[in-house]
Amino acid sequence: MLPWLISVAVRVLAATWRVERPPWPVEGPCVVALWHGHQLPMIALHRGRNLVAMTSLSRDGGLVAAVLTRLGYSVLRGSSSRGGAEALMACVLALREGRSPALAVDGPRGPAGSVAPGAEALARAGRVPVVFGRVLAAGWRARSWDRFLVPWPFAKVVLEYGLWSTEDGPLEAAMARFREP
Repeated sequence: MLPWLISVAVRVLAATWRVERPPWPVEGPCVVALWHGHQLPMIALHRGRNLVAMTSLSRDGGLVAAVLTRLGYSVLRGSSSRGGAEALMACVLALREGRSPALAVDGPRGPAGSVAPGAEALARAGRVPVVFGRVLAAGWRARSWDRFLVPWPFAKVVLEYGLWSTEDGPLEAAMARFREP
């Protein structure tokens, strides 16, 4: 029942936001990288994009996976600390099928704003670019390591995207300007 309630709340809340977003920066499959704290608005605003979401094998990851499924996403389970190799292979297969894996890059436990190697390794293995982004919005922030953002109802929600390819140097350097302002 809880995943259903959360998915309904996400849809209702997102329907009130005034969203500003640039065009999606690539055609075809890519790796989508985001910060843990920006998951809620990113999930709410990217439905229908042929994304495969990665969640951890933890109990919290199970709840997130159930909510994502109710929101129409395909879900893979695994993280840098458990099940990572299997999840990486499943993501490479998803890329070959034309779907784009999406994952929070600051690891399952942080630190926030630090890029774990999974997204870059996946992009190299799949020979695809990384689209990364962040959300700027007024809202409630959790007192957690990731400062999880829930934009207020009727808030202006601004999405910003960046693009990284395997020739661009480390993904961490490219995403540095997308850390929390």
